[in-house]
Amino acid sequence: MQIQQIEYIIEVAKTGSITEATNNLHVSVATISQSLSNFEQKFGLSLFKRSRLGTKPTEQGKRIIEKAYKISDLLVDLEREAKFQSTNIDKELRIVASPSTLLTFLPKAISAFNKKYPNTEIIIEENQNVIREISNNEHDLGFITVDEMTWIKWGNSNKNVLHFDTLFQGRMYICVCENSPLAFKESITPEELLNQKLILHTITKPILDDIIRQYGPLKVLFESPNTETIKNSIAEGIGISFLSEFTVINDERVINGQIIIIPLVNYERSNLTCGFIRSKKDIFQHQQEVS
Repeated sequence: MQIQQIEYIIEVAKTGSITEATNNLHVSVATISQSLSNFEQKFGLSLFKRSRLGTKPTEQGKRIIEKAYKISDLLVDLEREAKFQSTNIDKELRIVASPSTLLTFLPKAISAFNKKYPNTEIIIEENQNVIREISNNEHDLGFITVDEMTWIKWGNSNKNVLHFDTLFQGRMYICVCENSPLAFKESITPEELLNQKLILHTITKPILDDIIRQYGPLKVLFESPNTETIKNSIAEGIGISFLSEFTVINDERVINGQIIIIPLVNYERSNLTCGFIRSKKDIFQHQQEVS
């Protein structure tokens, strides 16, 4: 996905008309139409229903549009942070992110930001302890993906010092190869994992430990922090794994059917939140600088 495509999707959704969107963005009808068609062909979905009455989002399109707005908000926030940081001599924007966010939307957002603010140096660290890093003022912005219960718990316990903002909400999927006996299931429960050969992604170990506590031991073939290793092993039929929606939903192997993703159900930690965190103290200081 390109940042321009996000802009086109949002404008068409807002105006309900490709023609009006082109007038507002000062581009041709062909430019927006081709961009939307390319997006739909790449991901095998339909964003809008076009008729004489206007251009309305499909059910699939509504989810994409919601995420497009979130990415747009993220870019605005990065721009605002850059303006704050531009008053500093070093002009640095320090970001800490969990591995799952670095594998999804964040690289594209940062790439677009770099083109717009080439003089601001962005320093990115991959770290699971995002809250600790932000609390210690080691970084300006933190991005993380966790289960919804943990997100709410952290938000409540740190509400006086940290600002939490949700970007996306998704779920945990069980990922199997196309030839797996599980491939035709519409959903999978934790109990159904007990006799399966699991490949564990390091960042999902807390979920594994929680399932073991509640349901009993699981067979883990191996553990890896490398998402590509995990996905390749799944595609080869070596084992199955649970991965977040943000990590797999746009993967080519999922799109072409080599890997089948199945919702994990009847488990309270299967709902996920991807969000960003920053210090409330920093926000106050920035507001003082701007005023």
